[in-house]
Amino acid sequence: MAEALATYPRRVRSLMLEVLTLPDAERARRIGKLHVDECSRAFAEVLIDLEEDPAARAFFVGMLKEDRRTPPAW
Repeated sequence: MAEALATYPRRVRSLMLEVLTLPDAERARRIGKLHVDECSRAFAEVLIDLEEDPAARAFFVGMLKEDRRTPPAW
């Protein structure tokens, strides 16, 4: 799973963590905004899938928090 997450650029992973840790109503609003934009729709679909599986969402949040503590590889 970590390998799949690493395929996303660091900025995207940071945004994913930001969105996934918002309060429920704000998270839904933000995902909705991402979904209406054609450029970010696929990203929003990933977030929607995580919304439908709270255990997966919690797992991803943990991985993203751990990722944030890892310095970028130059």
